Amino acid sequence: MKIDMGRGGGSGNVETGNGRREFFWQGLMLLLVGLGRHVRAQATELLRYQPLARPVLIPLGDLSTAARAFPFVADGVTLSSAATPNQPVRISGMVVRTSGVDNSPERFQAVCLKCPHEGCDVDFISDPSRLPEEITNEIGRISEPVYVCPCHNSTFKMDDGSRLFGPAARGLYRFRVTRVSAAAVEIGEVEEDVLLFV
Repeated sequence: MKIDMGRGGGSGNVETGNGRREFFWQGLMLLLVGLGRHVRAQATELLRYQPLARPVLIPLGDLSTAARAFPFVADGVTLSSAATPNQPVRISGMVVRTSGVDNSPERFQAVCLKCPHEGCDVDFISDPSRLPEEITNEIGRISEPVYVCPCHNSTFKMDDGSRLFGPAARGLYRFRVTRVSAAAVEIGEVEEDVLLFV
């Protein structure tokens, strides 16, 4: 399509197709930039794990019912990029059965008991009716157990340690359940970031 720009010499016509192409490419670039940000955000959700110095074995009988938690201590080694590299560390954790359907590793979740906000030890609250009013006002009434940091009330879901409320910028650091046998739940790996900040 051509637009006549008035009288006078020269062609006086302007191609509007170039403007449409520019608009299309600019819109496409904005879409790609937004998609790139989304992909990067998803990639940060993928956690990297490191093996523990030795696996932790929890008797399966101690985790026979859903929402029953069991504390443990794991031995790890700090990363070579940590402030104190390649040093042995002990990491307190809690493992919980999230579902009673079967004994596959996905039915068990284990988290580090240090709050990612300021490193206070979190508590496992098995009875959600005991939650402080400040927390229930923010997240509402819940029926499942949660982890709560007593220092600043950061609250985390039982099933995966994700953040529900409070100043913590992320969920609890995680362990990976690597195997479940007829006798025990094996916790063999820990989220890499724990070995930087312990």
